[in-house]
Amino acid sequence: MKLNESTFQEIVNLINRALKEYRRPADSAVVTDLHIRPVRESGEVTISDDDRDLDSIELPELADIPEEDFYGIMETELRRALQQIDAKSPMDKLAIWKPFSFVLVDDENETITELMLIDEDTVLASQTLMEGLDADLDKFLSELLSK
Repeated sequence: MKLNESTFQEIVNLINRALKEYRRPADSAVVTDLHIRPVRESGEVTISDDDRDLDSIELPELADIPEEDFYGIMETELRRALQQIDAKSPMDKLAIWKPFSFVLVDDENETITELMLIDEDTVLASQTLMEGLDADLDKFLSELLSK
């Protein structure tokens, strides 16, 4: 299941409104991560930094998503929205100290998953890019030390 296009665009607009505060000169950069909290029952999506809510919106379509699929669908759609925004206005230009992340959280602000990691010269929007990294590094180190 995907969100309909108008709901998806409302999420993009919500994220852009929340980011407006961080599109300023880098000399006023802050240390924070950005949290996106969708609530299936109410349809509310809130974006907050470490200290406060930045913006929110109610999206009635969220209540139609089956509970067992909710966070998986939201993860996919939020990543797609973040990638679209980053393509138009790079996230690494935000006045937030790097690295920082966009994090999907539940209604109790517990982390579900990291949606996007922004570093000085890297934007990672997929967890699959990091899967197996520990095993690869361990294998590399073992081979290096055995020589």
